[in-house]
Amino acid sequence: MSVETSLTTAFMVLVSVVGTAGNSLVILAILYKRRLRNTSNYFILDLAVCDLLTVFLAVPLRLAEGFQPGSVPCSIVIAVTVLFDGLSRINIMFISIDRLIAVKFPFVYSARMTPATVAIFITSGWIIMTLFAILPILGVGLAPAELLRQNQGLCFFSTNLSTAYLLVFLIGFCLLPLVLATPVNCFLLKASHRQMRVIQIQHMQLESTANAYSQSVGASSLGGRDEPVNVQEQNRTLALKQRRIVRMVITLVGLFIILVLPITIIDLMGAFGVSNVPPLVAKTAVCMIYTNATINVFVYAGFIGEFRRTFYEIFRAVRARVARLLPCL
Repeated sequence: MSVETSLTTAFMVLVSVVGTAGNSLVILAILYKRRLRNTSNYFILDLAVCDLLTVFLAVPLRLAEGFQPGSVPCSIVIAVTVLFDGLSRINIMFISIDRLIAVKFPFVYSARMTPATVAIFITSGWIIMTLFAILPILGVGLAPAELLRQNQGLCFFSTNLSTAYLLVFLIGFCLLPLVLATPVNCFLLKASHRQMRVIQIQHMQLESTANAYSQSVGASSLGGRDEPVNVQEQNRTLALKQRRIVRMVITLVGLFIILVLPITIIDLMGAFGVSNVPPLVAKTAVCMIYTNATINVFVYAGFIGEFRRTFYEIFRAVRARVARLLPCL
């Protein structure tokens, strides 16, 4: 085994371990904490499930097939990869659309994005991607028999799938969600800047109102200014919370685009017969797309305080449970 292959394998194992732990933590946090169970986080929950299945199932299958070609049917490996890769991209698009509606139409958001609506979105994504992913297992969308005999056991999209199937997957389920998510997040970025200016104005108004009340009623009646100031403070706190959520979504989608775009371009080149990509570049692109399935937990913890606190509570509960079990071992 070459040094390059050893490093790639070690990295994939690390991704599988870290991704399994991280995505399990996100799933437990949303299921454990009632305050995290809202319509927006249901999309995050579904994304965490897809990422967990990617690192827990797709990555080990890919490693097993690479170590011992033929040990796992290539059609199974490709079907699992297509399913979870496509679902992750669809979920990124759903998360972007959800934030767009929340920012652009805040007064109708609660009426439109109900748990039933979210369930329809998520269920539709799973049904569509599952039906599409199992086609190669059923013998639909495979490359011509001549190409399959000449692929020397390589389990790649370009060597095992027909050009038509591959183009539908790459354009319809890989490229299109990225194309749709990019302008949406550019709008969210601009909206975040506008929201920051509003927050600054509200902060100045809050200070001005406090000073005005202080001067008008005097030190003996300071309690009379609590209500109007508190209302402004609540509005400012809510605006800051919404801005953090928008920044989290922008970071989440931005990292997703950066990490999955290289392999998407390489696969598109392969679909059109351009296969002179250096092996090191291709392996780096594969490592990047699997890395994407491990980093989201750090994004959530970095931007959303409720996630951080819940992660800490889970760690404390697990540590207490382990401490109780250790004396018994």
